[in-house]
Amino acid sequence: MAIFNHPQVAPASVDLSVSFKSTCRKMLLLAASACTLALQAHAAGVDHQDACIPITMPSADVLFNSPKKVFAHYFYMFPLSIDNKPSPQDYYNVQYLSKSGESGKWAPQGGFLRQRPLGVPVSSAANWRLLNMENEVRMAIARGITGFTIDVLSVKEATDNDGHLQMLLQAAQAVDPRFKIVVMPDIAMFKSDADSVTKIIASAAASPAAYRLADGRLVVTAFNAGGNAPEWWASIIKRLGAQGIRIAFVPTFLGWRGNATAFADLSYGFGDWGTATPRGGRDMQADPDAAHAISGKIYMMPVDPQQYRPKDPGYWEAENSEAFRSAWTSAIAGNTDWVQIVTWSDFSESSQIEPYTDTTLARDIGTGYYDLNGYYSVWFLTGHQPTITHDVLYYFYRREPSNAGSPGQSLPIHITNSTAKDDIELVAFLTSPGTLKITIGQKDYLQNATTGINSFRVPLQPGTPTFSLMRNGSTVFSFKGGVQIYGTSGIPSGVLDLTYWSGSAAQSGRCSL
Repeated sequence: MAIFNHPQVAPASVDLSVSFKSTCRKMLLLAASACTLALQAHAAGVDHQDACIPITMPSADVLFNSPKKVFAHYFYMFPLSIDNKPSPQDYYNVQYLSKSGESGKWAPQGGFLRQRPLGVPVSSAANWRLLNMENEVRMAIARGITGFTIDVLSVKEATDNDGHLQMLLQAAQAVDPRFKIVVMPDIAMFKSDADSVTKIIASAAASPAAYRLADGRLVVTAFNAGGNAPEWWASIIKRLGAQGIRIAFVPTFLGWRGNATAFADLSYGFGDWGTATPRGGRDMQADPDAAHAISGKIYMMPVDPQQYRPKDPGYWEAENSEAFRSAWTSAIAGNTDWVQIVTWSDFSESSQIEPYTDTTLARDIGTGYYDLNGYYSVWFLTGHQPTITHDVLYYFYRREPSNAGSPGQSLPIHITNSTAKDDIELVAFLTSPGTLKITIGQKDYLQNATTGINSFRVPLQPGTPTFSLMRNGSTVFSFKGGVQIYGTSGIPSGVLDLTYWSGSAAQSGRCSL
């Protein structure tokens, strides 16, 4: 999947022509792993190293055959393309990422979004929306995701043939019938509207792409399921049963432990929405055992990369990659049954692991969580920590400190249940010990690193950091971060951007999807 923009020193064998790079970018839209395969063939016998991930991803057969599941929460409001226009002029760039977009609706917040999906070419196909969804399914499979939970916000989106639920079911079935969809009515939207919730669940029941247990029950979850009493849900289950639809209910709660006893009799298992903080990730490790102790219920653990919501405006402190890695560690060590990545595509909360970018449309500044997910998903699904085949360095940092000035917006930012941290993080996956170096502000910061996974942080400061791996006094490879860091005066636009931008590189080059 990697396209290589070479670091300071790169092997001649991966000096790809511009035309070959262009071909690979197009291939990304056809299959998420196609570029990696093409580059391996192009290397003509040279040992190719993927700059996106430090392992060899196992076959899809291995991942789908696992008894465990990795779902990613799909938020359909942010597809790859909204209007099938050229990316520099599309709705994301012109409206959502502009502080004056949508007739100034989000001007007090400095604009609706700070990130967007990677740009895709304009399509001449009438079914371009479906084709883009198929590409999302391929991208998810390429990083160890075995299904989507889809947040449904209206009956129309569930029941219409061209609604997002029906299209996603079609896309999953077309790409790989083993990739499954779990319907998730959003109770924050529907509240106690029993008719709508019943229709939404029933609309997925006929599709072979909808996830079912071995006994035939349709798996159903719901966002903020605790918003309605167990008796209300029991009536929904009864109404569905009258239509011949048996369900296995795995409600997603905003705090599952307070609801578990009341919901135990009607639930197959429990899920929680979680929180994007390192402490939140660590504190979940005992949850699977607690769920299993309640009549053998399964547990679906949340894994959340970051939560920054310009629309509110507010955020939780994820501490670079720490919240994400802590949650994955808890999922693995706690032996949870399923994982729900929160989220695949909710750009309004900056929680997406789908690769992201900004108005520059750079393809190497929002790949870190997506690629880390591949490593941890493999570990979780196979039960074995993957072997690191080659060194890869990942960076995670913001383009300005949390207290930066924001004269371009009028609403202040607030932080929830956490303390702001302003660091640059280098996460290294190493085949053998080495020395990590972060260079910024004409100063070098060094840390000795061991074989395996290492995290190295230094204080956030103005400039563009350079990241290096050294061994025996020599630089193995070095590359610059993808975005510039500004000081407390803020970024030139005058709006606050607390996104954690991220990317990676290996000795063979830089990851650019």
